[in-house]
Amino acid sequence: MTPNSAMYLPSTVLGGDNEGPWFMPDILVNVHRPGEESVGVIREVLPDGSCKVALGSSGNGETITALPNEMEAVVPRKSDKIKIMGGALRGSTGKLIGVDGTDGIVKVDDTLEVKILDLVILAKLAQP
Repeated sequence: MTPNSAMYLPSTVLGGDNEGPWFMPDILVNVHRPGEESVGVIREVLPDGSCKVALGSSGNGETITALPNEMEAVVPRKSDKIKIMGGALRGSTGKLIGVDGTDGIVKVDDTLEVKILDLVILAKLAQP
C-alpha cells in the first residue's frame, strides 16, 4: 500500500513554545523538578496549563501540581496502550502495534482501524 498524505499527521502539532495544551488526563508523564525525578499520571489539566499529577506509575501516590515545562509524556513502546494527544484523533486510545522510525502504527480502540501516526503525539496510557 502506498502511503498518502491523509495517513500522516504533521509533526508540528507539538513543540516550540506551545507545549502545554497537549497534556491530557490518564497519560503517564515523567516529572522533572530540582532534585526530584519521578513518574506520574495526569489526573486533571488546569486552565493555566499546569496539571494535577498523581505520582507513581499507577497514579496512586501523592498528588502534586506540575507545570508544563516540568513534565514530558512517557514514550510508548510496542504493545503499550496509548492515548493520542494531537490531530484529528486527539483523545482516542489504542494499542501501539509497531514502530517505524518516527512513526507509530496504532490500532485505534473505537474504530479498530490501523493508523500511522507521528510518535510525538502518542503517550503511554496509565493502567489502573
